[in-house]
Amino acid sequence: MSVGTEESATQVLQAALAGFSDGLQQLRAQLAEDKTLTKAIFDRSDDWADLLTYKLAPHFEGEGCLIAAVTGGTNTGKSTAFNLLLGSEVSPMMATAAATRHPLLAANAERAAQCMEGRLVPEFKAQLVGDGMGVVSEDVPEDAMFVAETESLPPDLMLLDTPDVDSIDQRNWKVADHIRAAGDVLVAVLTAEKYRDERVVAFFKQAAESGRVVIPLMNKANPADDFAVARHQLADFCNDVSIDSPCFVLPHDFSLADNLSRSISSLDGDTDLRAYLESLDIPSIKRRVYESSLTHFVREAESFLDGLDDVSGALVAVREEFYGRAHAYAEKYDPAPGTEIGGLFHQYVQERRGPIRRAIGASSKAVTKGAVRIGRTLTGALRRRSDLEASASDVTDKTLREKHRQAIAQITRDLITSLLESLPNVREPAGHLIGDELQSLDIEAVVPEVVDDTLKADDISEEFRAHAKRLLDTWWEDNTGKRRVLEGLDAVLAVAPAAIAAPFVLTAGVGGPEAVFLAGPLVEQFLARVIEYQFGDEMFDFISPWTTEQRESLTNALVAHIAAPALGPLVEYCDVLTGESVEELRRWQEQCARALATS
Repeated sequence: MSVGTEESATQVLQAALAGFSDGLQQLRAQLAEDKTLTKAIFDRSDDWADLLTYKLAPHFEGEGCLIAAVTGGTNTGKSTAFNLLLGSEVSPMMATAAATRHPLLAANAERAAQCMEGRLVPEFKAQLVGDGMGVVSEDVPEDAMFVAETESLPPDLMLLDTPDVDSIDQRNWKVADHIRAAGDVLVAVLTAEKYRDERVVAFFKQAAESGRVVIPLMNKANPADDFAVARHQLADFCNDVSIDSPCFVLPHDFSLADNLSRSISSLDGDTDLRAYLESLDIPSIKRRVYESSLTHFVREAESFLDGLDDVSGALVAVREEFYGRAHAYAEKYDPAPGTEIGGLFHQYVQERRGPIRRAIGASSKAVTKGAVRIGRTLTGALRRRSDLEASASDVTDKTLREKHRQAIAQITRDLITSLLESLPNVREPAGHLIGDELQSLDIEAVVPEVVDDTLKADDISEEFRAHAKRLLDTWWEDNTGKRRVLEGLDAVLAVAPAAIAAPFVLTAGVGGPEAVFLAGPLVEQFLARVIEYQFGDEMFDFISPWTTEQRESLTNALVAHIAAPALGPLVEYCDVLTGESVEELRRWQEQCARALATS
């Protein structure tokens, strides 16, 4: 790979890391108002997120400088080891547990200046150490780091004194995690009480897995039998953490006040800790830490995105369940057609008449009134075919509308009850997102709103009129014999209505139109029965789209007044988790993975 190509690949990787880092912060901000959802998505992400923020994403100046962090559990003597490595008392040493609350960095003048500018350890806000007491103060901001300038360190080595990794003060845990992410080498200060502490072991194991060099130091060790007990304890620690490293010891009878110049010897006595740190291959360690950190990040970021998909999938499933249940309950609605629907049959036949018959028919008020009654009777036939009600033709439009209102109200109440009963089975984080909203629904206000919205759409739509015409046109062309019966019947009604009225009404000097008017109910039923018989099963097919329209109208009302209000926050977060920002995160992660694979 040429130098130019390598630089280009590095720039691509840095852009991808910066993009992912920015996107991750944006996602946190978008979800910040809901703590449960944030925890579900970001739980156990601090480790790799800190690697990204504090090791991978920043552009490090002075890359050849090794950062060695002196870390460990409570009261293990970290500040003692730190001061011994410096040969002077820079960090305050106190007998109280968890005394060091903020990291203290020691570096030569050049590196200290870079730290103060935020160029070497950008995860902390640097300030000069002063009298040193700020390190143990509770009043200092959590992200503070104190910087001490010392000429005892070479330009390629900086030391960090750190808070406890197992402190009861949870603020220390976060600071320690940040330091683990920023450090290249971790000096693990141990004691007989802490070397197998669960939190301590987990901290250093994660550090080793992410490419850091972990160097064990047993403090307060018993020197008897050439530190036999300490050797056994250090072997256990190395095995637990899965490392193979030289180990160092400080005896329990050692007093820092008596000898600040004392070295920290290795178990085998062939070197001391300060010399060992200075002998490390800094470029190799920095490269290994960076590559290991990048590998760990790519793997964990992919796992994070998969977990995010699981959470968003659960939210989407709840959303779809609510919409689906609204549709299922609307399907229980079985609306009966009104007079106008049945009138479309007779209207269609009337429109097929020739111009002469249309003119004659239009001049007859009796025919007009008869057409209305025919429509009403045909509507009864439609009802009988759709719901098998023998008395359907006796139902008026007014009573029918009231029946619809009652049916819609009951369906609405049943849906709300069903959703409330299923609420305990909705798993988090979806449960709390919909719980408060659903339980706060005002049922007595919602029901009439759903009813009114549904019945607003019970008139015949233009879509249904177009459907009716297409269906009747097809029937008219396919059923020549039946249509001739209807045409002939309609011609008789239009030209000589008395011909139909005569069998039922005996008149003396009463004209045809008057006869039809007087015999209206009989004529109406006669014509309607003929039309019903001729159309047959097509009448049921004719009404189906209208029924579908009414159910869709009810579905929309149930969604608008029940599902949508209950799902408000959930839908908002669904949009975030399935939106462009998350897709952008995945693209950045894939770009990092490709860069790692080709490096």
